[in-house]
Amino acid sequence: MEAPLAAEREELKDVPSRPPLFSRLVSQYNLANVKTGHYTLRPPLIKPSKLATVDKGGIGKDLSEGWAINFAIGCTHACIFCYADSLHRRHASRKLGFQNIPWGFYFFVPENINEAISNTHWEKWRGKEVLMSSTHDPYLPQLAPIARKILKHALPRGVKFCIQTRSPLVLKDLDLLAEYKDQIRVQVSIATFNHALFRKIEPRVPPPQARMRILKKVKEKGIETGVIIAPVFPPVRLRPNVKEDLKNIFTALAEVSPDHIYGEMLHPRGANLRIIEEILGERFSRESLLEYDKVLEEIFTDLLTAYHLKGQWWPEHRRY
Repeated sequence: MEAPLAAEREELKDVPSRPPLFSRLVSQYNLANVKTGHYTLRPPLIKPSKLATVDKGGIGKDLSEGWAINFAIGCTHACIFCYADSLHRRHASRKLGFQNIPWGFYFFVPENINEAISNTHWEKWRGKEVLMSSTHDPYLPQLAPIARKILKHALPRGVKFCIQTRSPLVLKDLDLLAEYKDQIRVQVSIATFNHALFRKIEPRVPPPQARMRILKKVKEKGIETGVIIAPVFPPVRLRPNVKEDLKNIFTALAEVSPDHIYGEMLHPRGANLRIIEEILGERFSRESLLEYDKVLEEIFTDLLTAYHLKGQWWPEHRRY
């Protein structure tokens, strides 16, 4: 993965107050600086997840039927808004030695993936939808072969999948996904169409236009598609007009017409707000984000109507 453009580096250096974590993130976008290793994954691969419908005990995001498959610790996308970091640190940081390593710069894959797949009784989840994945992208280059191996074992046994990815590598599995299209939905997430903001908040992720092409190609195969417009940032210097940004996203989505469209604001969780402040030089309080969430919900709903699309805003402010 290429480092940021020189101009972008200079732009970052102009941000006032650069604590040590910020300095590391500026200088280490290169994948060569990522600490990698292995860990032992305890079967079964499918674990309970709260990203489910409310009636199944979840938080109402409809991304599974209460189940998820995760097969990595860390994620090399290095998205500055991601709060999965806090989950990994809680359970594995000391054992694997990444206590002082920023999010996006540690990445561990299971050493026993074949054993874990073999010892997962897939028939138990026949007819159930499972999220792949909730704490990392399942189609990172290091993980794509594992994702295919999992699908080849699980799909013939009737397991359904909501595949959540931002990587075009999922298209290499279109043959398999199309064969079991009634058991699959493929979803991507898009936070912004503003290039300057995108490059800062998703430093190692393919551009949003590439993710739109994923939706188009998947839909052409008759596979269910979805998009999560998230996290939607409030106005920032790099992208002051939120409504215009969202309108650009919806204009592109109208050409694809995904089966599911969800929207969600920037989460005030974990250490993500501190990292965002360090990278963007902008500060958001929890209170201001929750208040702006109401504005975003109205904008999102109006755009759904204007573009004749069906979707749902996941309101953060109603959870407090």
